[in-house]
Amino acid sequence: MSKPDFISWTQSHLGAFYEAREDEVFANAFDAAFSPSCEVRVNHAPSTLDALRESVSSRKVATRGVALSWENLISTGDSPDQPSVVAGTLIVTRSMMFLIRAAPAHRLTHINFSARVELPEDSNVQADGNDDRRRITSLYLTSVDIVPPIHFATPHPVSQEERE
Repeated sequence: MSKPDFISWTQSHLGAFYEAREDEVFANAFDAAFSPSCEVRVNHAPSTLDALRESVSSRKVATRGVALSWENLISTGDSPDQPSVVAGTLIVTRSMMFLIRAAPAHRLTHINFSARVELPEDSNVQADGNDDRRRITSLYLTSVDIVPPIHFATPHPVSQEERE
């Protein structure tokens, strides 16, 4: 079985935990994506894998659904056995459980990321379901949360012709 390219691997592994609805599915997807010793930087500040896990998990509260949009993905590697850096933009659109003007409220998270994907030196890392031991060993991300504008109907005067 051929191994997927680094961009597809990164999209499927990052996407899996952002889209996960159940806590157990989220935890398994998160663990399948990251090496336990992964270096994490969020908005240029050192962070931890546990802090990243909590941040992503806490954003699932009151979420009805998630849509992912990937932009400008690039990869430095072409050999599955060698490390590669995958970088790009991920836009996470969350549909909330509450309504605004009879439609679900939305929250957008724009994430610019750079992830080093490689076979970790830690021999305790288990292969995922596809017999793939690759993991993200370094993650740099910059993210910002955006609330899209609410579009209100603009009233206009009714002309005499429209009334008749």
